[in-house]
Amino acid sequence: MKKLIIAAVLALPTTMTFAGPCDHSWQSAKDGSSCGDRAADRRPGGR
Repeated sequence: MKKLIIAAVLALPTTMTFAGPCDHSWQSAKDGSSCGDRAADRRPGGR
């Protein structure tokens, strides 16, 4: 069972990215680029 859990954890992606609107700086935009400072959480009045 322990080996199964370890294998499942290792199969997870190392970074969480979502292709879509840039709500958070760590996400990816639809074109695959990093949202970074374009993200809503980095802009005044953003979400």
